[in-house]
Amino acid sequence: MKKTLSATLAFLTAVSTIISTVLSVLVTASAAPSGALFSDVADGRWSAASVGYAVDEGYMIGVGDGKFDPEGAMTRAAAVTVLWRREGEPEPTESSGFFDVPTDEWYARAVAWAGETGIVMGVTDKEFDPEKPITREQLAAMLYRYAEHAPVSVPERADLDTFSDGDRISDWAKEPLAWAVEAGLVKGIEDGRLAPDSLASREQFAAIIERYDGAFKLKYNDPVVRSTYTEKEYPLVTDADFYVSPTGSDENDGTFDHPFATFGKAIGAVRELKERKAGDITVAFMAGEYGPLSLELTADDSGSPEQKITYCAYGDGDVFFSDGFGVAEEEFVPVGEEERRMFPAAAANAIKKADVSDRLGQYDPVKSLVISEAGVLTLARFPNVLEDGTDDLLSEGGYNFDDNHVAITHPLLLKRIAKYRAGERIYLYGFLTTGWSKDYLETDGFDDETDMFFIPHPETTTAGYLRRLPEFDSAEWNRIALVNVSEELDCSGEYWIDPETKTFYVYDPSGDYEFAGDRGVMITAYRADNVTLRGLTFKNSVSAFMEAEHSHGITLDRCSFSGCAAKNALSVKECDVGRDFDITVSGCDFRLMAGTALMVEGDGDLEVLYFNSGGVLIDNNSFELISLVYGTKGAINISTNGAVISHNDFKRISWEAIFYHNAINMTVEYNVFDEVCCNGDDTGVLENYSELERCGNVIRYNLFLNINGGTNGRYGVYLDGSSGTEIYSNLFWGCDRIVMHNTLNKLASTHDNVIVNPDLTDSAAAQIHPASAYFNETAESDDEVIADETYQRFVGLFRYFAYRPALKALVAEDWPELFEITTDISRRGDPEFCLNTSVVITGNYEINRSGKVLDDYPDYVRRYCVIENNPGFTTDENPLFVNPTLGDYRIRDGVDFPDIHFENIGRY
Repeated sequence: MKKTLSATLAFLTAVSTIISTVLSVLVTASAAPSGALFSDVADGRWSAASVGYAVDEGYMIGVGDGKFDPEGAMTRAAAVTVLWRREGEPEPTESSGFFDVPTDEWYARAVAWAGETGIVMGVTDKEFDPEKPITREQLAAMLYRYAEHAPVSVPERADLDTFSDGDRISDWAKEPLAWAVEAGLVKGIEDGRLAPDSLASREQFAAIIERYDGAFKLKYNDPVVRSTYTEKEYPLVTDADFYVSPTGSDENDGTFDHPFATFGKAIGAVRELKERKAGDITVAFMAGEYGPLSLELTADDSGSPEQKITYCAYGDGDVFFSDGFGVAEEEFVPVGEEERRMFPAAAANAIKKADVSDRLGQYDPVKSLVISEAGVLTLARFPNVLEDGTDDLLSEGGYNFDDNHVAITHPLLLKRIAKYRAGERIYLYGFLTTGWSKDYLETDGFDDETDMFFIPHPETTTAGYLRRLPEFDSAEWNRIALVNVSEELDCSGEYWIDPETKTFYVYDPSGDYEFAGDRGVMITAYRADNVTLRGLTFKNSVSAFMEAEHSHGITLDRCSFSGCAAKNALSVKECDVGRDFDITVSGCDFRLMAGTALMVEGDGDLEVLYFNSGGVLIDNNSFELISLVYGTKGAINISTNGAVISHNDFKRISWEAIFYHNAINMTVEYNVFDEVCCNGDDTGVLENYSELERCGNVIRYNLFLNINGGTNGRYGVYLDGSSGTEIYSNLFWGCDRIVMHNTLNKLASTHDNVIVNPDLTDSAAAQIHPASAYFNETAESDDEVIADETYQRFVGLFRYFAYRPALKALVAEDWPELFEITTDISRRGDPEFCLNTSVVITGNYEINRSGKVLDDYPDYVRRYCVIENNPGFTTDENPLFVNPTLGDYRIRDGVDFPDIHFENIGRY
């Protein structure tokens, strides 16, 4: 199985009276090259390691002729350029405006950026003096302003009187130098001097920037570090009942020396053996590539609690099952002169090709998913993909559809079609965000006289969006584009396949590519119980890797799943009444999924959910680059009772990490969510749309990092109509809000969380957004809307219980608060009328640049909530930790804060 690194915690470092164990920020730089790579920086020189570090990080370079000039003076231009490089070389909005900084100079963009951010100023309004050497106190002031820009903080200040030349420090430099000395950036020299007016040398600056990275390596004191998690090694399977090998034969007997060749043969052998053998049965696969897979497991292939059936890797390498194929980077060659005419002239030099005619076979060149380490490739098409990743597809009104023709009416589309070479097969593309969609419609040529495409097989098309089904009849849902058109191969991340020659063309290819094939679901299980897959790798499928229905006791252990174009890569659904699911997914890696990685759905009926469908454990897995195309339902989509989702790493998820609905008694704990909701809008890292009877869910001990989002904000948790959810002891880092919407009973609570958003200054946007956050502006009053919504929801709920008295008794026993809710809205005009307490928000720390408690809730919201004791602090005030700027994340003495168990967060 491919080993992967994932983001976990190593955040707080010491033991306090409140938190028993905390993690420290471990900044482990890769081994820096020796300074001896320069002839004038010997290995024994005091600055050799620092010089090597600064060069290795790309901050500094030599002066030529193999020299670094360590004692040479650091100029103003050079110092600014180092900070600019460290920041990632951001583009300034305009030139610097200094007459002595020509726009073509190597430092011009750095000086312009530094001026815009206030890090450095000119010596006059029009003069920068780039070659002027910088003094130590000037350098401290520059770093001080740069740190404010970052921003980071050092709450204490050093006593500069301890230096013998402290009286020589300029007044304007005292605060920056006190800051720099306290942070450990600037140190004294011989005789106890600080030498504030001495020139800073290049090697001194290299040492200072290395120290700066040691204290401020991660912007905003971000607690994320690189994981030390490595996949465990397991011994060889030497006692298997059967063995399978890519070099075996299905004519063999399946022994170690004479293994089978296929998974299907092994299943048949197990089916025969289980009738004769007592105890567990194991099939071991030798390392290698097994090619396409299409299996059906039935009740006849089930094990039992006493006889579990395991299909596992032998242990000496990776075991791959792939419905697709790979294209190696070295296979690409430049296009020929004749071919260049098929492509835009400006793009032809960047396009390379690979011959896949021997592999493409039955793969549909349009429907296949093509992926690389950079993500999902996009077919060359018109209109193109915008720079922000969104589609500029032509909206409805540009075409008409009948059974066999698409008549193009949009003038821009007609103009574009007119330039395409005759005979090239063109596909029409229906709506489904970026990159890939099954809603393609193959055409058989364009008629210039009628402006129509002919559809050869309309009865088999799935292009419902092009047909403008009634439920998708708005302009937002009906879009059209042309795909697989060579003349549109003009930007990075695009490809085109010649339908005639089966040649694969890519704009600026780099790395290896994988094609996902459309051979159907790899493994279908129906009423197949007590089956384990361990250590197997499944790759490259347009359809799902596995679909299990009415199957219990399924275990996926240390498997890898990569490159899936299905809406759900793995799905387990429909548990039998009176039985628990008993589903375990542990130690697995999920990568590069067009849609949801894992869907677990017990039953749509609450009564069935309440009585069974438990036993679901999703633990110690990695989810990365998920929901790349389908914009809904998260990396995990779950609807069941009693599930535990723990110790997982979620990294670069386009939409939700976990979408749960009709879920009760679920626990989400010890997970790391990093770069989630990358393309999401009006959604959260965890999102729930449920009716009010869904209760008992707990979200605790999780780390939320680098949350993205659209215009509505970066939401850590978004709950809509979710009663009984308790959110506590989580760290939200870079989160705008926790939204609890239409959560109209007092079972919902958010308490004892740390919510940090260093950028947030808007005191009007509450970081914890409680019940009924969005009201109908046309209603006579917000109270009326609340009352009406609650009435409709709870009357419907009580009617539901009326037909299920046994269920009502159980729910009333667990959550009696549900039955204490007022549904009499006749008193809604009464100023004292209040339905019930909706949400409890208490004991949360809110940390942001303004330091305000972001709880500007209207009175009508407070009437339905308990909102108290949620202190707000600025990032400089540092209310929790001893000194995070210097890597000391111990909880301060006397801080009354619960134990978050940071040491357990992430994979293990």
